Amino acid sequence: MKKSVAALLLVLLLAAVAGTFVFQERRLLAQNPLNRELPFVSLSKAIADKNDNLYLIDNAKKTILKLNGTGTLLYSIHSEIGKNGEQFRFNDMAVDNENRLYTVRTLLDPYGLTVKSEQIARYNPDGTFDRIIFAQDYNDSKNRWYRIGSLKSPQLKEGSLHFFNDEMTKVTEYRLGPGETEPKPIFSFELPPNKFLAEIDGYVPGQIYYSTRSGEIYSVAMNGVSSMTYPLPGLDRTRRNFPESLRLDAGGSLVFIDYNSKAVSRVDPKQPYIVEELVHAGNAKASGITIPYEKTDISLSPDGDIIIVDDTQLNRRLMDGTFAPTLENANYSNRYIAWRWFVWGAAASGALLLLLAGRLLYVNVLKRRTSLVFKQIVVFVPAVAAAMILLSTVVYNNFVAKMEQETFRELSLLAANGQNLIDGDKLEAIASPSEYRGETFNEFRKKINAVFDNSANSENRGFYKAVYKVENGLIYRILEDDDEMHMFNPFPLTEENKQVVREGKVVNGGWTDDTGSWNYAIAPIMNSSGKIVGIFETSKNMESLLAHRRGVMQSIVYNIAIISGGLLIVLLLMTFIQLSSLRKLRKSVGDIAKGNWETVVKIRSRDEIADLGESVNTMAARIREYIMKVEAFSHAYYRFVPQQFLRFLNKDTILDVELGDQVEQNMSTMICNIRGFYAMSKRLTPEENFNFVNSFLKRFGPYVRNHSGMINKYSGAGFMALFPGSADDALIASVEMRKELELYNSHRDNSGYRSVDIGIGLHKGPLRLGIIGEEQRLESNVISDNVNVSNILERLTEPLGASILITDSVVKAIGDPGKFQFRNLGLIQVGGMKEPLHLYDVYQGDPDTVRALKERTKARFEEAVTYYQVGRFYDAREAFLMVIKQNRQDKAAQLYFYLCDEYFQNGTTEDWNGTLSVS
Repeated sequence: MKKSVAALLLVLLLAAVAGTFVFQERRLLAQNPLNRELPFVSLSKAIADKNDNLYLIDNAKKTILKLNGTGTLLYSIHSEIGKNGEQFRFNDMAVDNENRLYTVRTLLDPYGLTVKSEQIARYNPDGTFDRIIFAQDYNDSKNRWYRIGSLKSPQLKEGSLHFFNDEMTKVTEYRLGPGETEPKPIFSFELPPNKFLAEIDGYVPGQIYYSTRSGEIYSVAMNGVSSMTYPLPGLDRTRRNFPESLRLDAGGSLVFIDYNSKAVSRVDPKQPYIVEELVHAGNAKASGITIPYEKTDISLSPDGDIIIVDDTQLNRRLMDGTFAPTLENANYSNRYIAWRWFVWGAAASGALLLLLAGRLLYVNVLKRRTSLVFKQIVVFVPAVAAAMILLSTVVYNNFVAKMEQETFRELSLLAANGQNLIDGDKLEAIASPSEYRGETFNEFRKKINAVFDNSANSENRGFYKAVYKVENGLIYRILEDDDEMHMFNPFPLTEENKQVVREGKVVNGGWTDDTGSWNYAIAPIMNSSGKIVGIFETSKNMESLLAHRRGVMQSIVYNIAIISGGLLIVLLLMTFIQLSSLRKLRKSVGDIAKGNWETVVKIRSRDEIADLGESVNTMAARIREYIMKVEAFSHAYYRFVPQQFLRFLNKDTILDVELGDQVEQNMSTMICNIRGFYAMSKRLTPEENFNFVNSFLKRFGPYVRNHSGMINKYSGAGFMALFPGSADDALIASVEMRKELELYNSHRDNSGYRSVDIGIGLHKGPLRLGIIGEEQRLESNVISDNVNVSNILERLTEPLGASILITDSVVKAIGDPGKFQFRNLGLIQVGGMKEPLHLYDVYQGDPDTVRALKERTKARFEEAVTYYQVGRFYDAREAFLMVIKQNRQDKAAQLYFYLCDEYFQNGTTEDWNGTLSVS
């Protein structure tokens, strides 16, 4: 159990580690590990650093990618979600000489339209966030910013960060110098009347240029006065040649995109009448590239290349006028691919570890089997839940379809109402971007806002409004809820807007892109003569509807969970009632299986289970009767074969014993015999002999069992006992038996019987226990030379004058020899044995007088034995003589004395080896 719990805890710990790691890298799980390329999905800007690394704003301004010169992805930065569902977007960026990235982060409302706040954030060279450089909130409801804010053109010049803040009528330049913590305003200028800033570049007063929403480019003098640089009177350009994505190159020329001409142009402010088209359809096509000019932006690399991005591709015009191959995706590095596989592997490992943990918990720790109730739940609840989900899906789909129809109806009505909001004659009269925020523009904006923005808490939130002008078969943007879009930018022709222009119908539809999911309706705008001169678009970010759908789905899931829970409770209750009798039966049967044979099953349900209970009671009664017989038989048999003997053979019952079963053990063997038993038995009748032997064994047998021993065999004069534990148990039992002999003899004397004496031999060593005999007659037995040694020791007790003789193997096995009284008898050579025995006389259980005399002479006796063993017979004889003078009954000392005297007088034989021969 402990190992299973430890394994479970280890598996859970590993699963937690894997889960934590995967959660931190969960973004990688959304990527196919087989993909080696990252396609661009919605590029909006790209810049290059001095090392030719590229920094791209991709994924609808939600991601920044850093690529090296070969197009390999070095890192990616992902935008965040605000605490109330707001969306962060990257709108601009710059990089310093230390490869630190500065970005303009814009926080939009949950619908992705209105700007809530804006920051300039700095990231370290490895893409990790460093700090916020500058931040400002937009709380003015009258002057709203749509999609982009007022922070413009971050750029690193001479080690300092420069950027501009558009304050509607005034523009302020800020600088963050080396070592400074807060940017400071260093220059500001007023915009010309009725002009609104679009883009700005440069940082030194006198060399700052900006474009306006009305399509002009101005230069700013050192005194802050603005003067128009482009287009000048007489320039071969229409007011539709709107300059966008304004950039100032190293030579002081202005580079910009001309959507009307579908070209990237360059103008030298010193020669403003010369407009050079650096990139146009001709040279692009000749180089095998195509620029759609739909979401195009440009930047200038440090070496003067023009970097052009357009939605899903990046092109580069080199300084020599040639083009680099089109780049449509980033390549993942091998390290990134390996790391992504590692994350996927960690996720798979975590899932497998959880499965393994469940198995360990259920099988190894709880050791549970699947219950009937659980089986019913597994089958019944999913079936009901599936049926409910199917029904709910049908209802939900119908509900969603009706909601979408209602949304399209609402959008169609609002789009059709554009005819009332937008005067077609005034729209037709708008001719150029110079009328941006003019009288007609502001009138249109005011009417639209009055309808759509009348309440901050109304359902009108999330609507996107746009007005387009139809002119010569082309469609131009006039007014939109996007401050990035400029007047008279061409709008792509689609089948839907062609249908509106051609048939004058209201058309609706929907699309999903990286900015969200949108439904729209477009309707024609007519002049007073009934001619279609424009299109009014009303689209809605479906985030609110999707949120409502998610709420409905959550409600459905919640209700399904509640109903499923209720059904589960009902099922459990019914199952509990129906299976209560079965549980009683199971419990009773379990009690019977545990050995509680008196258990009676009481079931009153009057059904099949009750009948089964009665059958169980009948069966239990018969089992009880049978077990009683078996137990009686076992108890009776254990009198013949000790249970310890079966345990040594690893057998549970006598039924498991087979002929030949055997095992080797290291045990202490005790032989205890009554001295002179055969002479005494001749004086007794057979009945008296039986009574005497049984009385003797009854008196001395318990001492064996009390000290973890077992009597293996009885003989007429005593018994043989085995002690599987420590040698101390065997020796203590021997001493207590010797002490009990004194009390036993006193009782015999009082009853008129003669006293008896016993001899005990004790030896420790390996022996083999097993079953001998033949198939029809088996017997337990012990086979070992060590048993013969114990028999010899018992026979030597009388000639050596000892009551308990032990070998040195017993002495070595004793835990604390100091708690026993014994003396060293030396090496004794016994007839019939090749090797002498090293024997000890244990006199601790002898009568007090005998024990005291042996204890008093112990040191002199053992000294004499030592003299004898080294051949100093004279010294030995004298020492033994002194022992005999003090203890005349010491037979061992007498044997040694006579032998020492003989060897001293006559010398030893050639084969003498320092032993005492005893026959």
